[in-house]
Amino acid sequence: MAEHASACLTHGDAILFPGLQHHGQSCWLLLACQGRAKLASLLGEAAALAAEVTLLLLALTQVVAGSPFAGSELQAAALLLMLSLHGKIHRAVGAMWATEIPLLLQCLKGKNESFPDSAEWEQRLLKFLRASLATMEDEAWTKGLSCELSRWLSSSPSSSGEKSFLYKALGTVLGACKEVLHIQEKLLQHLEEANAEEPSEAQGMISLLSHAAETNFHTALDTLTMFASRLCRGQNGRISRRKKMELDSRRAQATRSALILAHGSLALRASKEQLLARLEGDIVGNILLLYSCSCRDLQNTLALLQSITDFSSAFQAAGDSACFNPSLKGKLLEILTDLLKKYYLGTPVSPVPLKVVLALEQLSKLKPSLGGKDMCDLLILCCKIIVTHPSAEMMLKIRKSQQAARYLQLLQTSLKALGRLMVVLLETETTSGFFQNTVHRSMTSGNMWERKRALQTAPSCWLLVKSRGDACKHFGSLVGLLAPLTCDPMPTSRQLAVTCLSSLLRIQAKATNRVIQTGDIGSLCEGLNDRSTVCQLQTSSKIARIVCRSFSLEHTIDFMMAVKDTFRKAKGMRVRAAGKWMITFLQMHGKDICRDLDLSPIVYILRSCMSSLQHSTNMPFLCQAAAILTRCHADVTIDSFFHRR
Repeated sequence: MAEHASACLTHGDAILFPGLQHHGQSCWLLLACQGRAKLASLLGEAAALAAEVTLLLLALTQVVAGSPFAGSELQAAALLLMLSLHGKIHRAVGAMWATEIPLLLQCLKGKNESFPDSAEWEQRLLKFLRASLATMEDEAWTKGLSCELSRWLSSSPSSSGEKSFLYKALGTVLGACKEVLHIQEKLLQHLEEANAEEPSEAQGMISLLSHAAETNFHTALDTLTMFASRLCRGQNGRISRRKKMELDSRRAQATRSALILAHGSLALRASKEQLLARLEGDIVGNILLLYSCSCRDLQNTLALLQSITDFSSAFQAAGDSACFNPSLKGKLLEILTDLLKKYYLGTPVSPVPLKVVLALEQLSKLKPSLGGKDMCDLLILCCKIIVTHPSAEMMLKIRKSQQAARYLQLLQTSLKALGRLMVVLLETETTSGFFQNTVHRSMTSGNMWERKRALQTAPSCWLLVKSRGDACKHFGSLVGLLAPLTCDPMPTSRQLAVTCLSSLLRIQAKATNRVIQTGDIGSLCEGLNDRSTVCQLQTSSKIARIVCRSFSLEHTIDFMMAVKDTFRKAKGMRVRAAGKWMITFLQMHGKDICRDLDLSPIVYILRSCMSSLQHSTNMPFLCQAAAILTRCHADVTIDSFFHRR
């Protein structure tokens, strides 16, 4: 850093700070603490505008550059230096700096507590810089500062600590400029100089454009469009071999990815009027053009998905009155669907399908809504990829890989997004057929990972059924579906099942205007974490008694059918849990069932379970269920068992 600081000094800097090039970064603390008065006296009428600009540039740079290495002491020294020399930097900022710099210094004193990372501190500094430029209202001074920042940025290596901030600072200053040609010149210069193969440089390009767009949106987007066209020119025509090699180079591919991301970032910065005027033709149009010209590798694809997520979020924030172009939305959905199909049988550790769901969640919120068939096809495809895959064997391999934590975190995020996507896409659906046919199937799957992933999407679906009143209608089948999962082999699935049951009870209570005593279901969850399967089963039975108190008899058949489905498909502890819940229910409601309901369908369910018995563990539960019903109403039960109806 010291050598870099020396290399960036101008002749004016050497006059102002004799010996600075020999001390580098550490000299700033010495200058701030011991030499502020001397420096102030040296800054006379002979000081040129370039030197004044350099002073502010260096001071601001040191504030951030020192944060990872020198700590808040050096940052405070730089701020104090600026405060001492404000009269020589610009006469308009005196009062403003006298108020704002002490606040920044106060933040530095408690930085470890107030700022979890440097990003928030950078935002404070950029806000301070933006306010300073607005106070000055000096175009010549602002242009001069942008030139000095540009010079410093060009000479900074990618690995330098301050370069990331310099991109943001230059973008902020260009946002305060009014001369369009100057803004475009500086933006194009650094877009061309940046090597997007370096992730920090690619992010720097995005930061530069985004910060400039905050107050110069149209100029920044026009410049981005101009630069993007150079990377797509000649794709459909005759070009030289050399030009083709340039367009196909790894650097060009990486630059396209960065520019795709930049368009999404600009959309997030735009006002409602700016977004509605430029989104479809310029932002989305440029994104699709850049993607069509790219090699469509993982980097390009992820950039496309992130940009779709970003501009969809921005458009949604523009207001309900805005209506997205239906044909353009259809084209985007076609691209996303093709990506899902491409990765369906591909490598399951790829982040692409997971990112597709995040993009679909935002895009699906835009009006007009999808048609019913398209919606169901899309959801089924998403569930096949996100819920049913990866397989149990592949999950074991993923957990042993180096990128396991990152992938699993993305998987969790995508599962939550899938749940929200279900809510969005099913809001216009009049039945819960999709939920019954797809999510239920995954919850009864033999793959424990698939069951867990299905349970993770369930809470969002509960919100949907709550809003429709479907919870009451399907209460019995939902309880019968969740009951066996309270003894699932995976601890997380057991906890999720209880969480879903608690949600159902609350929804049921609200819908029926009844006070339902849920007991201490939360405290019982601890018993489900016990390694002993006996303890797990006992805890599940206690939860069953709490839940079954909320049953209406009209849900009996649905509940028994769900238990029958578990007997047919499941094995092990899930079967035993289903049996325990069935016995608990019949013990609590057997007399009422015999008095108020037709026993024939219930007996038929028990008899069909016996005739298709696959596991010997089922038989004791079925016999006990028949005995309970016989005690309550012997004639009807016996007659139903031995006579087909």
